[in-house]
Amino acid sequence: MQTDRPSHHLLAYLSIAALAVCAACGRDLRPRAISYVTVDSAVTLEVVDWGGAGTPIVLLAGLGHTAHVFDEFAPQLTDSYHVLGITRRGFGASSQSEAGYDIPTLVDDIRTVLDSLNLDQVVLAGHSLGGDEMTLFARTHPERLRALVYIEAAYNRVSARDSLAGIPVPESSIGPPTADDLQSAEAYRLFYENVNGVKMPLSEIQAMYHWTADGRLESAITQGWVYNAITGSLRDPDYSNIDVPALAIYAVDYPITELFLDYDSRDSVSQREMRARHEAGLRVDRLSRDYFRTHMSNGQVMEISGAGHSLYITHMEETVGATRDFLSNRLR
Repeated sequence: MQTDRPSHHLLAYLSIAALAVCAACGRDLRPRAISYVTVDSAVTLEVVDWGGAGTPIVLLAGLGHTAHVFDEFAPQLTDSYHVLGITRRGFGASSQSEAGYDIPTLVDDIRTVLDSLNLDQVVLAGHSLGGDEMTLFARTHPERLRALVYIEAAYNRVSARDSLAGIPVPESSIGPPTADDLQSAEAYRLFYENVNGVKMPLSEIQAMYHWTADGRLESAITQGWVYNAITGSLRDPDYSNIDVPALAIYAVDYPITELFLDYDSRDSVSQREMRARHEAGLRVDRLSRDYFRTHMSNGQVMEISGAGHSLYITHMEETVGATRDFLSNRLR
């Protein structure tokens, strides 16, 4: 273990959440340990520890989500690995700081958490935005890594944005949540599933929003400007000089209803626009996969046909299996 790294304060707070139900919000708590790590004078980050032993796997959520989005995925790996997750600043129970919403700062936050927890070498596994953090982390702190697992996370985002800029996106016909949708976490979870086609862990729905004393959804925790600051700092990935083993799991050949749940009920003009967007998206995604294959020197690609962006939830068995197979072969 290295001893010359700066020490950082790990808050003296550790809660073991047993299976329980909160009377007000119907909260279903899975067994996990939650701690808070101070990364600078104004920011503490939530760290979720699902347990397990062996090589640490640190999970990084996609934009808009917290570590609790993995509350059902993470336990599938704890028989072989020590699985943890970090909620980035600005989201969930982590600090709502006034600044620091750029990829280099978010990467430094990850390093500080690893230092605080005395984790010398880890596997970083991230969904969506987590991949952008992982790539920069691998370039700046390669000595801290055993492997990388990109879960729908290895994308050339700037190139994709530019390629899709001229293609209109029809507005959804699904309206905003009703009062009934906001009356409880479970009700809003169902609304979220109807809008996005993904059944989030209940604990993640609870972590993303403020709730009233009687369990109704009050407001989102994260302000819109935080999203804008993060997305404004994105760059296309630079995989050069990354030598650690890397797996990229991609959703491929997904149906048009993965992007547009209301496709079948729309008029012919809207459907034509949706098809154009869908076809362009498939082309752009293919370019990112080809780029990863060409430029990630120690990379491997796994494609899950018909899956969507949140495949670690919708296609959990395949995603867990691909991760297990990759790590068992590469961490010998």
